[in-house]
Amino acid sequence: MAEKKNERFRQLQGFSSVVWKIGLLLIPISGVLYILGIHQKLGFSVFKEQYSGLFLGLVLAGIFIGVPSSKNEDGTKVPWYDWIMALMGLFAGLFIAVYYPVIVNYFGYVTPDRVVISIMAILLILEALRRTFGWSLVCVVGVFLIYAFFPSIFPGPLQGERSAIDDLFNYLYLDTNSLLYMLNIAATVALAFILFGQILLKFGGGDIFNDLAFSFFGKFRGGPAKASVAGSSLAGSISGGPVSNVMLTGSMTIPLMIRNGYTRKQAGAIESVASTGGMIMPPVMGIAAFIIAENLGVPYGEVVIAGIIPAVLYYLCVFVQVDLKAAKQGIYGIDKSDLPNAKEILKIGWIIIPIFGALLYFLFVVGYSPTTSGVYAAVVAIPFLLIQRSVWKSVGNRLMNALLGTGQSLLDIGIILAAAGIVTGIVSITGLGFNLALALTQIGETNLLLLLITSAAVCIILGMGMPAVAAYALVATLIAPALVELGIHPMAAHLFVFYFANMSSFTPPIAVASFAAATIAKENPYKIGFSAMAFGVVGLIVPFVFVYSPHLLLGVGENNIGTAMIMNFAAILGFIMLSISFVGYLFNDLKVGTRLLFAVAAFLLLFPINQGFAFLWSLKGIGLILSAALVFWEIKFKHKSGENKTFYSSETMKSL
Repeated sequence: MAEKKNERFRQLQGFSSVVWKIGLLLIPISGVLYILGIHQKLGFSVFKEQYSGLFLGLVLAGIFIGVPSSKNEDGTKVPWYDWIMALMGLFAGLFIAVYYPVIVNYFGYVTPDRVVISIMAILLILEALRRTFGWSLVCVVGVFLIYAFFPSIFPGPLQGERSAIDDLFNYLYLDTNSLLYMLNIAATVALAFILFGQILLKFGGGDIFNDLAFSFFGKFRGGPAKASVAGSSLAGSISGGPVSNVMLTGSMTIPLMIRNGYTRKQAGAIESVASTGGMIMPPVMGIAAFIIAENLGVPYGEVVIAGIIPAVLYYLCVFVQVDLKAAKQGIYGIDKSDLPNAKEILKIGWIIIPIFGALLYFLFVVGYSPTTSGVYAAVVAIPFLLIQRSVWKSVGNRLMNALLGTGQSLLDIGIILAAAGIVTGIVSITGLGFNLALALTQIGETNLLLLLITSAAVCIILGMGMPAVAAYALVATLIAPALVELGIHPMAAHLFVFYFANMSSFTPPIAVASFAAATIAKENPYKIGFSAMAFGVVGLIVPFVFVYSPHLLLGVGENNIGTAMIMNFAAILGFIMLSISFVGYLFNDLKVGTRLLFAVAAFLLLFPINQGFAFLWSLKGIGLILSAALVFWEIKFKHKSGENKTFYSSETMKSL
């Protein structure tokens, strides 16, 4: 994984390498010092915007020093113009860090020097964005900037209010509802949990997740694919995103799946869908949980609890489809002799439990903020991870690599959230957000389902090629308010748009998780992407269900615990029936008519709770009876085909 990531950065040597590494180290170190309030203990008062300014300066400087301007550039040295841009970027951040206490008192009085620095900062952000994520995201931000210059010429709901150029750039650069708002999220919450994840990964935590997944699921049919699903769900929440999750778990699981009988596109697709789901898996949810909590003004714990059942349903759907595909294609498990010994893994794997237990303790028992909890959990993780003898000889290097890895990851997260902050500021200052919400509300007044489908499509389109956190930040501003306006529970609305912004990671044409998996599977990324849609399509139905039935979000909607438990059981059974229908296999291949009956049973079980109590129970009762009858019928009339078990041999294991 490290080699793959380093291809994006210059391979610097000498003085430039030292400067770049110092800059990367300063990002997490300054963040930890700020989060722990060391400045307050020393008697200094610091605005959070001042710290965000320092963070911006370090991120811009790091990108211009470490990221080449083009693929054809010699990546061993820093060109003179990049040194200049690095200094300009550092100055743009330090200007906020130094002068913000004065600026905040005279915000409305826009001086010429402030306008020049604002324009310079935004242009540098766009260039840094181009280097890290390509032209597609620059074009997205560019379109919004053009709109901000001429909002009054657009028709209908797109028409907005025009601001003077100097006021516009001053607002985008310095207002707490624009660039600085998103930067503060990157500089605090993102930093704390990326550091936590990097320490886990660099000290062998990722290997523990993988070994546990293989030891528990590898012996069953489709074992490597099931290990991929389980491992990705465990590691994905803390790995930082779908692409890094693919690289972490897929480097092992994809080759195993291919040699175990899955096609290359199936192996890549399963890993893409499983890795994408890591972003919706509590407790960390790729830091999105904290942004959702911030937007809703609710405690972080409420978001985590609400996200449990939808995440379980998503992975249940993927797991069941993987299992049935394996049965359908005659793919069985890995020979027990070739698997990690579960008892041996548990002897060391138990250390993960107190690490995550400490995180939950700091969050929910002590009541620390998410940022403070993340930093404390990272500190607590180190002594537990040092129980592994394999890491004793390289503790210093591993800690250094964790800090450098955190700095590198925050270059990406920082610049993408800076860009998202610019878009958020434009949407706010022009009134575009209100106008779009009004237009979408008018659509929803005639047909809520049409609004949800439209919103889902917009979320996927806006999220293409964009990290899920940034995509959510964008769609939460544009779409979520319209859903809330129509009476959808705010938690359900925000989780809905986050799910679909995240699902763009495996949805063509810009399916970043599928592209990452393609490099390992050695298959066309578009074939993997379309195959991933087949594996993930049932999971894409989950958000629609919890919008209509908020009881699936624990702590939201239904207050009767007994009713909520029964309804959640019905949802689990319904999604299993739906997965069987999509795969077309249970004990044997299913005929078209039987598949349709399974789909009908699923629909009855998933029917919303808010359509009338008696009517609801009658539908679910019919669905339960139909499901039982269909399964009983298939059990009674199944015939044993005597497939040969396919094992992954010891020789193949050694060849890896």
